[in-house]
Amino acid sequence: MNMTPQSALRALWGTITDPANAARHVLTWQISLANLWAALLLVAVLNVLMLALLQAVSPVPVALEGQGMGLTPFSYAAIILVFLFLLVYTIYHIGRMMGGQGTVDDSLKVIVLFQAVSVSLEAVQVLLVIISPMIAGYFGIISLVILIRCVLNFVNVMHGFESIGKTILVMLFALIATALIAGIVLSVLGVAPTGVPA
Repeated sequence: MNMTPQSALRALWGTITDPANAARHVLTWQISLANLWAALLLVAVLNVLMLALLQAVSPVPVALEGQGMGLTPFSYAAIILVFLFLLVYTIYHIGRMMGGQGTVDDSLKVIVLFQAVSVSLEAVQVLLVIISPMIAGYFGIISLVILIRCVLNFVNVMHGFESIGKTILVMLFALIATALIAGIVLSVLGVAPTGVPA
């Protein structure tokens, strides 16, 4: 099945109402590997932009000023890209080791979809911060629950598991492996918070 703007919007909304069914639908899309990697790059950049906007409009307590990580937009984008790239492969390989049936293409599709959901929720939170920081804070907690539910259902469908428990293990091992490898890769690339030697 080919992806259209309409089907993409339906899938995006479906991730909130029925994430498992949305994942099954997205996995049927015929998208080239090159376009999938381009989509991953796009959602990573949008993620950085949304977080920058959220930081810009969020009231920061004086006591916390100057205590941030000091990451430049380029450094943060590099971190996200490396992390997502590795996550695609760790979810694929670890899932296969545990009896999953997913492919690299499938892993790319679910990570891109997950990031698209994340960016959409961040955009809503930016608007809510302008209206009420308190409401935006509550929405942030709700968003986290939605994202966890989404990624577990996405990976469960992708690998054809019959148990969310197995999916939780895959995600746990994948995140640990991704964090460890990403730390090494980013150190080699010299990506670190501003003023902190890599």
